[in-house]
Amino acid sequence: MISAIYDLALTTGASRVVRGCRIEHVCGNPTLGAEKDHAYGLTIIRTALGALTAAVTGPTLFDPTESPPETVHAS
Repeated sequence: MISAIYDLALTTGASRVVRGCRIEHVCGNPTLGAEKDHAYGLTIIRTALGALTAAVTGPTLFDPTESPPETVHAS
Protein backbone atom coordinates (compact mmCIF):
# COMPACT_ATOMS: atom_id res chain seq x y z
CA MET A 1 0.00 0.00 0.00
CA ILE A 2 1.27 3.48 -0.85
CA SER A 3 -0.07 5.97 1.68
CA ALA A 4 0.57 9.50 2.86
CA ILE A 5 -1.15 8.49 6.11
CA TYR A 6 1.23 5.61 6.71
CA ASP A 7 0.74 5.46 10.50
CA LEU A 8 -2.94 4.64 9.99
CA ALA A 9 -2.14 2.01 7.38
CA LEU A 10 0.38 0.35 9.69
CA THR A 11 -1.98 0.27 12.66
CA THR A 12 -4.81 -1.22 10.60
CA GLY A 13 -2.71 -4.23 9.64
CA ALA A 14 -1.22 -3.50 6.22
CA SER A 15 1.88 -5.66 5.99
CA ARG A 16 3.81 -3.43 3.57
CA VAL A 17 3.34 0.33 3.47
CA VAL A 18 5.28 2.73 1.27
CA ARG A 19 5.45 6.31 2.50
CA GLY A 20 3.68 8.55 -0.01
CA CYS A 21 4.05 12.30 -0.32
CA ARG A 22 0.65 13.95 0.14
CA ILE A 23 -2.94 12.78 0.41
CA GLU A 24 -3.95 14.51 -2.83
CA HIS A 25 -0.76 13.47 -4.69
CA VAL A 26 0.48 10.24 -3.13
CA CYS A 27 2.99 9.21 -5.82
CA GLY A 28 4.78 12.50 -6.32
CA ASN A 29 5.08 16.13 -5.35
CA PRO A 30 3.84 18.68 -7.92
CA THR A 31 5.64 21.51 -6.13
CA LEU A 32 8.94 20.05 -7.37
CA GLY A 33 8.23 20.81 -11.02
CA ALA A 34 7.44 18.34 -13.78
CA GLU A 35 10.81 16.59 -14.13
CA LYS A 36 11.58 16.25 -10.41
CA ASP A 37 7.98 15.22 -9.68
CA HIS A 38 8.25 12.46 -12.27
CA ALA A 39 11.57 11.26 -10.83
CA TYR A 40 10.18 11.30 -7.29
CA GLY A 41 7.11 9.35 -8.41
CA LEU A 42 9.36 6.72 -10.01
CA THR A 43 11.29 6.43 -6.75
CA ILE A 44 8.05 5.78 -4.85
CA ILE A 45 6.92 3.18 -7.39
CA ARG A 46 10.31 1.43 -7.37
CA THR A 47 10.18 1.34 -3.59
CA ALA A 48 6.70 -0.19 -3.76
CA LEU A 49 7.89 -2.85 -6.20
CA GLY A 50 10.79 -3.66 -3.87
CA ALA A 51 8.36 -3.88 -0.96
CA LEU A 52 6.40 -6.59 -2.77
CA THR A 53 9.44 -8.86 -2.79
CA ALA A 54 10.75 -8.03 0.69
CA ALA A 55 10.29 -10.55 3.46
CA VAL A 56 8.44 -8.97 6.38
CA THR A 57 7.29 -10.36 9.71
CA GLY A 58 4.72 -7.69 10.51
CA PRO A 59 3.61 -4.24 9.46
CA THR A 60 6.60 -2.61 7.76
CA LEU A 61 7.12 0.93 6.48
CA PHE A 62 9.22 1.40 3.36
CA ASP A 63 10.61 4.91 2.95
CA PRO A 64 11.36 5.97 -0.64
CA THR A 65 13.63 8.79 0.57
CA GLU A 66 16.16 6.31 1.98
CA SER A 67 19.08 5.53 -0.28
CA PRO A 68 19.36 2.61 -0.77
CA PRO A 69 15.76 1.83 0.18
CA GLU A 70 15.60 0.44 3.69
CA THR A 71 12.70 -0.54 5.86
CA VAL A 72 11.53 0.96 9.13
CA HIS A 73 9.65 -1.55 11.27
CA ALA A 74 6.60 -0.33 13.15
CA SER A 75 6.59 -0.88 16.88
